[in-house]
Amino acid sequence: MDWRDEMDQGPAHKRTEICVSIDVERDYRVDGAISVRGIEEGLPWFVDLLRSRDIPFDLFISGEIADVLPTGLNDEHTTIGCHGMQHPSGPASYMNRMKVASVQRDVAKATECVRRAMGQNPVYFRAPNFSADGRTISVLEAAGYKVDSSVLPGRCVKRWRLIPLLDHRDAPVSPYHPDPNHLTREGRSRVLEVPLSPNSLLPGGPLGLGFLNARGPSETFRATTATPGRYAILLAHSWEMVDWRRGDPVAPWVRTAASSRPERVAEFLDRFPVSTFVNMDEILARGASD
Repeated sequence: MDWRDEMDQGPAHKRTEICVSIDVERDYRVDGAISVRGIEEGLPWFVDLLRSRDIPFDLFISGEIADVLPTGLNDEHTTIGCHGMQHPSGPASYMNRMKVASVQRDVAKATECVRRAMGQNPVYFRAPNFSADGRTISVLEAAGYKVDSSVLPGRCVKRWRLIPLLDHRDAPVSPYHPDPNHLTREGRSRVLEVPLSPNSLLPGGPLGLGFLNARGPSETFRATTATPGRYAILLAHSWEMVDWRRGDPVAPWVRTAASSRPERVAEFLDRFPVSTFVNMDEILARGASD
């Protein structure tokens, strides 16, 4: 059986539809400094690779770096989203730990930064570190957002292994309208929650570019076709698109998850027909799963 047969024989023989969703943010550094090598050196080649195959994609843009984005990102392939105002590492960037007034200010400021940079109001949102909660959804709804994509089913994060930061273990795996009082339950919010894809080969982690860089196209293909939800959301970060040198202030796992070489990405993309790729515009148009 080759990879084409494996694609046809996926879970419940379902057709895998893939959404390439890119978080455009500051580099993930251990020293806390703001740099944008991923945006300047990595994002252009990654976007060009997708466009060369007519693959649609999402850009979830962090407000703090919106003014350094390369030109020409917004075209018919692109869905524009917001990724909050700042994305430092650690609990400081968890929106579910902020007061509601702080979330409102953060969303408003980030939305304006993305609007100025891209020439349109974003209606898609992803919280830094997947850290939205029910209050965040209410703030997004009031601000005119139509989609949140912050939930990662199966993820549970605790500080010092004691203090819960987020728990998505009971979340649906396909698009749903959440309960404003409990993000991981279905409810009546007008905002559509589009969950990220849990990686069956990396429990608690997302299906993403970092996994592709570290484990290769074949394992990522298997993880993609095993995605339990309606869509396979391939999550990429701009800082995963460059090679980090010895001495650069990044964690060892970041070096493993990052690469400037397009060959593995191209091999993975070529395993799927172009018709299997969608972006958030199409997912929103289809709405919640039955």
